[in-house]
Amino acid sequence: MNAYLGPLEHAGTRWVVGDPDRQGGAHLELCPEGIRTYIAGHEEELVPWGRFMGLSMEVTARRWSSSRTAGVLNAVFGEGDGGVNSNGSCLTGTVRHPYELWVGRFSHHARRYSWSEIMMAETLIQQLIAAGAAQRLGDPAWLDRVVALLTAERPRTPRRAAALVAHVLEAEAGIEIPKPLLNNGIPALTVEPTP
Repeated sequence: MNAYLGPLEHAGTRWVVGDPDRQGGAHLELCPEGIRTYIAGHEEELVPWGRFMGLSMEVTARRWSSSRTAGVLNAVFGEGDGGVNSNGSCLTGTVRHPYELWVGRFSHHARRYSWSEIMMAETLIQQLIAAGAAQRLGDPAWLDRVVALLTAERPRTPRRAAALVAHVLEAEAGIEIPKPLLNNGIPALTVEPTP
């Protein structure tokens, strides 16, 4: 079993997002209470799970293209879509009480992340938050089992990644995922019979 799924990694007794061993880097620790942000080994803040309304992941497969510098270059010279923004590798989302944009930066590991792993890691976080079960990310034993089931899979599309993660969450914890998320926010196509 891999002890990681893209940037999501089992490190010590906890799961983290990002490389906790990178000198001067940043990572996000998934705790029972919420997400703790660390920069250069120092705890910066704890955001309780109940504050998150949604999260998305900004990361690329390779370290060099996930940096803040690459994000700025992408914004200035690129189309602005794909890759990362000027925050580099991060989780971004809206938190409540007070309502504000939250950015949790993390350092990319030296290893390459597959796109399948990135899609499944992001979808796992999004679906748990949507289902009101984000605190499960802070349970290391539970996350070990879920990641072990997902690492064997290699979905090629966001829709397939969403379906796989939803299936694993329902089988492992009985968590039912809201239907719009199964289509990654894309309304299901319906075909009307022709009269």
